[in-house]
Amino acid sequence: MILPIKKYLFLILLIVVPMVLGSMGTGLAQNLDPIPPDRLTRILVDAEKNFTAVKTMKTLLTQEKNISIFSETIISKGFCLFKRPDKLRLEFTDPFKSSLMVNGRKVYKYEYFNGTWKKINPGNKEILGMIMNHITAWMSGRFNDSNLYEISGFSRPGITILLTPKSDEFKKFIHSFELGLNKELNGLDYIIIHETGKDFTKIRFHHDRLNEKVADNLFNGNLDTPHPVEPW
Repeated sequence: MILPIKKYLFLILLIVVPMVLGSMGTGLAQNLDPIPPDRLTRILVDAEKNFTAVKTMKTLLTQEKNISIFSETIISKGFCLFKRPDKLRLEFTDPFKSSLMVNGRKVYKYEYFNGTWKKINPGNKEILGMIMNHITAWMSGRFNDSNLYEISGFSRPGITILLTPKSDEFKKFIHSFELGLNKELNGLDYIIIHETGKDFTKIRFHHDRLNEKVADNLFNGNLDTPHPVEPW
């Protein structure tokens, strides 16, 4: 019974992506050192400048989906493609196949069923689009937006940026975002999106390859199937 339910939730919740701030926020305050506002401002300015040098990125990813009704974490693996300024593709290859693309302001989703890719209309499309466009902006280094977020930073000893959306409508679904900056301050080690309940998803990026050729057609969501990606 458990495996089919997990598969169903994986397919539905795969990229409605998010430790809970209610249970984790205290942990942040207790276990991490807050970064003073003036130093945090310098870090964010430096990071955005460094991110600008990254025109494309290919990276492997591991997603950990934690659903409170299950005792086990749902782990999936895949890859991420990014091309500045506004193209992003998150593709999961194990244990199930799913592809999600951002091309400009448009979001496309595909699922692999019974040996065939199918283009689907994702549920919660507005929220999904907002999340994916946020991730695309972060890949470009655009997370220092005080109009969208309450922004705070912590030392872990690496740099952790905590973004709390200001929009009441958005906060009905997502409580906060946690971004782990890499040591070069030119990319993300991980993203955690905290939902309003006790569920969260963590996406870890690893084995980054920067500024290699990435074709535009890999983000074309007007096709019946996603354009295949050559392994690297």
